[in-house]
Amino acid sequence: MLNNCPPGPLETGPLQAEADRLKREICAQRAKLKKYEDLLLKHETVLSIARRVPLDVWGIIFSFVLPDCSTREDWQELTNLSLVCKDWYQAAQSAHRFSSHVRVNSIKVDYEKVLSWSRRATEGTFLQIKGGWWCPMHSDRSKGETTSECTIVGPALLRLMAEGPVLDHLSFDGVKSRCYRHLLKLLEPYDAGSSPRLWNNLRKFTLHFDLEYRYPAVVVMGPEFIDLPPCITSLDLALPDPSSVEIGPNSPPLLLQPSAFKRLTTFSLKWQWHKHDGKVLLEALSQCANLDTLALNFQSRAWSCTESLMAVKLPKLRNLELAEPQKDSIKFLDFIHTPALVRLDLHIGEAIKPDTLSSFITKQFTRSQGTLHVTLRVSYVDSEWDIPEFLRHVPHVTHLILDGCVPPPEDLHCIKNGPDFFYTLGFYKNTLPHLKILEIFDLPPEIPIEWLENYIDSRRCEYADDGLKTVVVKFDSTCLPESCTVGSLKPIERLRNAGLSICVEHPKLYRESLLDMYK
Repeated sequence: MLNNCPPGPLETGPLQAEADRLKREICAQRAKLKKYEDLLLKHETVLSIARRVPLDVWGIIFSFVLPDCSTREDWQELTNLSLVCKDWYQAAQSAHRFSSHVRVNSIKVDYEKVLSWSRRATEGTFLQIKGGWWCPMHSDRSKGETTSECTIVGPALLRLMAEGPVLDHLSFDGVKSRCYRHLLKLLEPYDAGSSPRLWNNLRKFTLHFDLEYRYPAVVVMGPEFIDLPPCITSLDLALPDPSSVEIGPNSPPLLLQPSAFKRLTTFSLKWQWHKHDGKVLLEALSQCANLDTLALNFQSRAWSCTESLMAVKLPKLRNLELAEPQKDSIKFLDFIHTPALVRLDLHIGEAIKPDTLSSFITKQFTRSQGTLHVTLRVSYVDSEWDIPEFLRHVPHVTHLILDGCVPPPEDLHCIKNGPDFFYTLGFYKNTLPHLKILEIFDLPPEIPIEWLENYIDSRRCEYADDGLKTVVVKFDSTCLPESCTVGSLKPIERLRNAGLSICVEHPKLYRESLLDMYK
């Protein structure tokens, strides 16, 4: 066994017998190994990631498979998914959107189907009615094509509003102003007789008028107003295009009945009346004595008030959201007084001066004794705007979101006092001292993680008790150059070891092996 000599006659027999025994042992062990491998596979299957997906995640997946779930076929498909296993059944039951949210076209409303849906719906029922594309009432008057008929408001929709089930939330999306007014006129006989169940019991109402660019119908508002359900406390409003509305001297604020504002606790508005005096918005808010949440989306449109008015007091306002203000519309903050404010969300999409914003946040932060939570989202903006310079003037921001606004290294001409964005951010002293959460989206992949690590280290050198605890970074996968490399992941490891919760998504990570990625 230990040399190259051939076996003798007396040795051949025993060696052959031992070889045969080893073969039998190998076959036996191979069968046992196969048994153990099968058993291991069963155990790993039980421990697979698919079995550990949370039920709410399965519910989200189901919502992509069945986006509406409003037809009989969709409900049958949902039933099939529910029959796969117990977990999938619970996931389908816990996905509220399947049983609480349904969207229908105003022309194709089926009263019986909506009634059937409401009977099996869970709490938080939400019915969304999509406006029609065309109605004879909005034909081109220049060609003499006019009619009083409305194809949008049909018998089924009218019956639904008058006799339909009680809902938590009703939404009219893209409805034309004349069609809406025609619907309210048809509901008047029901109001005189029996109280409409759906309309008169609504608490949350969304009314988004169509812009009506194609068939503009000028609505001259005198003392009349746009009627709303009588009991709503939450309103999401997008008024008609300003070119289709003429406001008279006696027109109510925002064309709504004044009593509606007194009931509101939540008010969302898309500002489209940049051609009108911003005073109409202030007059409406002056009547919102019970308002708790206000969300204004200026849509990068101008807002200004020509008169010198006293600040509108909103004594119960706790949450304020402003989206896409202009350099003029940000001055809206000078016209409101919010002594109870605890949360301020700002979404800025273009360059603005920090004076008004800084003054408002400082006053609110002092009044709240440091409990004010300020979220600032800066989206893609003009490349000439020096964002680090702007951020040094809003030190009380607690949650900062940089969404596609960090320039790549070759486009840093707008940044002063530093070779890169994060260096400049740390260069200015006392910048964002109250920051707790930092999120960076669509970061150019050429920017190394070390730049962010250096910024965080500079913060910890400046603030002994730095409150920044969470960082989320998502690189832009659409502009990934072939020469780009992830580099070392050690900066992420060092930041985590230092107690920072950090999540980094880099497209190059998905090209590496799973083992390297987990390492």
